[in-house]
Amino acid sequence: MVDPDILLLAIVNMAEGVKTLIGDKGAKAVMRDAGRQAGPRLLESLIGHFPEVLSKDEAIRRACAILEDLGFAKSIQKQEDKIVVNEDIFTDAIVGNDLIGSPVIYFLAGLIEGFVSFMSNEKISLTPETVQRGSIVYRIG
Repeated sequence: MVDPDILLLAIVNMAEGVKTLIGDKGAKAVMRDAGRQAGPRLLESLIGHFPEVLSKDEAIRRACAILEDLGFAKSIQKQEDKIVVNEDIFTDAIVGNDLIGSPVIYFLAGLIEGFVSFMSNEKISLTPETVQRGSIVYRIG
């Protein structure tokens, strides 16, 4: 069995490799879309068909709680027009200091977007506003 920390480093390094291959904007788009595609599939594998269609706000709240329970961060909370992520798994694994420039934070945004879409049939778009080690703030647009 692969160690989860090694798998996390592989994902972060893969995102950086995609950035080297297709450029910054392309890598962010690819990682976001990967998260959007993976989110519904992950939820479906965990709970099967979602029994009801939720409001967008309730879907955001539940997406945050589920990702928190799955261990993506210690805390993921909706606060007004933002999603605040604390003690996430990705930012400590990013090499260098350009945390907001790392495409891997777009993967997490895509996961949240995919979860919300799966549960509510509505779309949201998250934009990283501030990124520090152990903290990401996404603006909901």
